Amino acid sequence: MSLPTNPIRVALVDDHAIVRQGLASMFRDFDQIALLIIATNGQDFLSQLEEQPVDIVLLDIEMPVLSGIQTLQQLSTQFPEVKAIMLSMHDDPDIALECLRLGAASYLLKECSLSEMIEAIEKVYENGTYLSAFTENSFASENYKHHERQQIQIAKGFSDRDIKVLQLLCDGFTSKDIGEQIHVSKKTVDLIRTRLLKAYEVKTSNELMRLSILDGFYKPRTNEEIQAERENNAKEKLERRLNRLRKEG
Repeated sequence: MSLPTNPIRVALVDDHAIVRQGLASMFRDFDQIALLIIATNGQDFLSQLEEQPVDIVLLDIEMPVLSGIQTLQQLSTQFPEVKAIMLSMHDDPDIALECLRLGAASYLLKECSLSEMIEAIEKVYENGTYLSAFTENSFASENYKHHERQQIQIAKGFSDRDIKVLQLLCDGFTSKDIGEQIHVSKKTVDLIRTRLLKAYEVKTSNELMRLSILDGFYKPRTNEEIQAERENNAKEKLERRLNRLRKEG
């Protein structure tokens, strides 16, 4: 694999000083990595990220103030261009699956080797995702063989929000319409659309729809079904607003 011309900009977020110091020291031996942010929790990281952009964050799951899961959720909304590699002591497939479904690019056990961590960083930077041996073995087990669609979703690095955007694109909505429906900016939707096209290695929405149907992510709907869903979403939004006003009153 060819290394990037410029160093990969990396952040490290962990509440254990020995982990931060150890990894920071080891990363100095790798010219392809520039460790630009070191943070003790998710809130600390997000504050630094406002001033210092990065490509990838190594994100501990269990932290005070703002956990890795909570940070991942905020990243997905506020900084979708930043890829998260989750670091965990838990070899639990359910936890790994949940992180990947929320948009994590990879899930690594803290006991992994330094060489695997470097490989994960490089592959996430180049391809947007990396499945560790633990993750692959977990989803190859009998308990997870029935999650075929989820395995495809994870292998392609799609979050649940990515899938929703994919479905709305296939329904024929514009980026502006989609942004209004899922409460994000048009720019964020455009970034997700570009990522979807790249993941499928296609250039048009028609090709994207065909492959989405084959992978089970999209089922064609009638105009009436699409309109009914929009009306239902608008009704739920109005009810939430009325409930909020009643509480404030």
